[in-house]
This record gives sequence, C-alpha cells and structure tokens, in this order.
Amino acid sequence: MLLYFPNKFDENEWTILIAILFNLLILILLPKKIPKEITPLIALLSISYPKIMDHSMAVKPYNLYNLTDSGKYELFDLALYAVYPAFGYLFVYFLEYVNVSRVLLVVYIVAWSIIGVAVEYLFVILHVFIYTGWKLIYSLPIYLIVIAITYVFYQIATYYHKKESNNQS
Repeated sequence: MLLYFPNKFDENEWTILIAILFNLLILILLPKKIPKEITPLIALLSISYPKIMDHSMAVKPYNLYNLTDSGKYELFDLALYAVYPAFGYLFVYFLEYVNVSRVLLVVYIVAWSIIGVAVEYLFVILHVFIYTGWKLIYSLPIYLIVIAITYVFYQIATYYHKKESNNQS
C-alpha cells in the first residue's frame, strides 16, 4: 500500500498532530484507574471502530466522506488512527472515576455520544473529515452503539481481570 504525503501541510495535519499529543498526555498524565492489562485493549477497540467505518463507508461505492485533503490514502490518514484511543480511554476512565450508577448509565452514554459528535464536528470544521454524502446527524446513532459496545466490552474485560487476579492470589 502506498501512502501519499499531503499536498499541503495545513489545519487538518496540525489538528491530527495536536490530537495525537493530547492522546499521549492523557495516557501519561492521568492517574491509573484502569488496569494496565485492559488499557491497551480499550485503545485497540477505540482504533478498530473508526478503521472499520473508514474502510467500509469512506471508499467506493459509498464514498460518504474523505479523510484529510483528498480521496487518496495519505500518511496523515494513517496517523489519524492514533487520535482515537483517548476517546475510549476517557469514557472508561470517567466511568470508573465517577462510578456511574445503572440509572445514570444511559445518560452517561448519551452524553459521551454527544461529545463524540461535537469532536467530529470540530474535525469537520478543521477539514480532517470532508463529507461527500455523510451528514453529522448520522454519527449520533453510531456513537451510541459504539459507546454501548465499549461499555459492555469493558465490563466483560474487568470481570475476567478481577476473576484472574483473584485466582492468582
């Protein structure tokens, strides 16, 4: 696979670089509340969703949006996947931090879905995503599903992590 360099280094490339730096700072500076064995799983899961979406909806025959400046697969399209782990990590981190009850779980998931749409909107303004047929409102149900799946995944992972930790003690 050939990766193209951007035609022009502008706001979308800067946005991706700043977002990657933000990801690194989140992972380095936040106190560790999530087990170190689960953190990379959440990061990989957070990368997998957009990768699946981009490779199914941003290509022909649909071509509903482009990443960065062109329809070609650029170096910064690949770098964009390093932007996503902080979203899933922060979702799980604050879930643990605030200890969300079952009653407020739906509100928490909806709130994070709205945050996801807001960040996506910012990325549209900064030309990281260029819609050719996609509409921002389509993203809300996607975020609701993805965040709910992330929650279930995290619950299963922590259940087995605790079970394994108890067996080793």
